[in-house]
Amino acid sequence: MIAAGTGLAVGDTFDDAALAASLQALERSGTDHADLALVFVTGDDALPRAHQALHAVRRVTGARVVLGSSGAGVLTEEREVEGQAAVAVLAIRTERLVATPFLFERQGQHGDVGAELAQRIGPTVAEGGCALVLPDAIGCNPPGLLAGLDESLGFVPVLGAVAAGGPMFELYNTEAHQAALVGVALSGLTPVIGVAQGCTPIGAPYVITRAEANVIERIANRPALEILEEAIQSVPDGRTRIPRAGLFAGLAMDPAKSPLERGDFLVRNLVGADRSSGALAVAERVRVGQTVQFQIRDAEASTSDLRAMLDEVVARLAGRRPAFGCYFNCAGRGRGLFGVPDHDVTLIRELLGDFPLVGFFGNGEFAPVGRRNFFHNYTGALVLF
Repeated sequence: MIAAGTGLAVGDTFDDAALAASLQALERSGTDHADLALVFVTGDDALPRAHQALHAVRRVTGARVVLGSSGAGVLTEEREVEGQAAVAVLAIRTERLVATPFLFERQGQHGDVGAELAQRIGPTVAEGGCALVLPDAIGCNPPGLLAGLDESLGFVPVLGAVAAGGPMFELYNTEAHQAALVGVALSGLTPVIGVAQGCTPIGAPYVITRAEANVIERIANRPALEILEEAIQSVPDGRTRIPRAGLFAGLAMDPAKSPLERGDFLVRNLVGADRSSGALAVAERVRVGQTVQFQIRDAEASTSDLRAMLDEVVARLAGRRPAFGCYFNCAGRGRGLFGVPDHDVTLIRELLGDFPLVGFFGNGEFAPVGRRNFFHNYTGALVLF
């Protein structure tokens, strides 16, 4: 049996909203208690009321494990809430799910938090599963965290987002923490993962033929900047669209895959250009032989990319209905990007149907591309069970 339900309360103080959202979540789950509760909150007064609020969540749901974080906004399958105080709760009960929670207070003081985390969650994810991570921006070292996990465990999908809001904080059982890393390792249910990086490719994919560190010097034996300019010229409405959009490099992760499709690229910022040499600097190490295709990101591209990601998830579900899921959305998306409320959850509901979904708007997202975990920006990361 898998029972899950969400609750969303808007406009009250944190403790009152947490109580209301928990009651709603438990009622919608159709069960009398939960094993795990995820709590995401936005609002200026939340931190001082966190202790009372988390006690309310535990009292109502009976969940042994309660965790979450602050966000720039929160969401459920019903709607997204930005610019208002709100609490979103997901209550889950299932005998099939093994959950190992973790808390690292003052994460920056742990020399190798990734290796320490691997020791704690290794037995849980030894035969599959994933990890949800909710770090604070203070002391957070995403590359170190992911490298430590990978070196110790091999590939285990890592999803989540960095806490956001003012102030930022993390929630664990009945206490709020700052500068911490909280999360949970989950096994027993195979996750279905979708990652929307919000971009549309432009131009054609080419092989990098000269590079050093994070600098692409030549692509297809031509100056990298020349290939980028050709890609820009290939956009039909590029004259009006490109100045408003962001330009990025899409780096293919699987050297053996052909043809390359959406989701095969890690999207990274272009951080510099040298017109004299035609070189481009990228916010990621690159290598000779790697395929690159330039990308643009705006509302149109992000909508198209999200729809394509959800179509792929529908195919992988093969008619199954998700029991529950989490969606970690970037604070740079939402109403500010799309100009309308509830953009992403509306599309998720349209293509995947109605199921319990919870998440928040964070300061950067964790999600795999291929069989490697990465830290992203401007991304929507979806995990379904």
